Amino acid sequence: MGFKRFLRKTLLGTQIVQGHILDALVKKKMTGKSFIECLRESVKETIAEDMPGTSHIYNAGKKDGRVQGTVEQVERDKKKMRELQQKHERDREKWEQIDKEREKLIDDLTQDKD
Repeated sequence: MGFKRFLRKTLLGTQIVQGHILDALVKKKMTGKSFIECLRESVKETIAEDMPGTSHIYNAGKKDGRVQGTVEQVERDKKKMRELQQKHERDREKWEQIDKEREKLIDDLTQDKD
């Protein structure tokens, strides 16, 4: 799709600048965003995704960034899970202590009645 879009922008206005302007106007009409936002998106698409020389570099970096982001996310998730497990263990010990105190209180009260 990228190369076709690049050709459409280039051939649409006979110059790449006019093609971007026409593409931005169409996007503005479809999305309701401002003209400047649509123009920025159009230029970004052309440079990052559509141009044959730069699209490969952009996509390689995009993939590497995802892989690196995934590795970092796994580490954050592991740390968070360890923290949750430790918190749960502390809570469990606290609940057991409260339960023991409750049982002791019940035993003391039943012994006082007898």
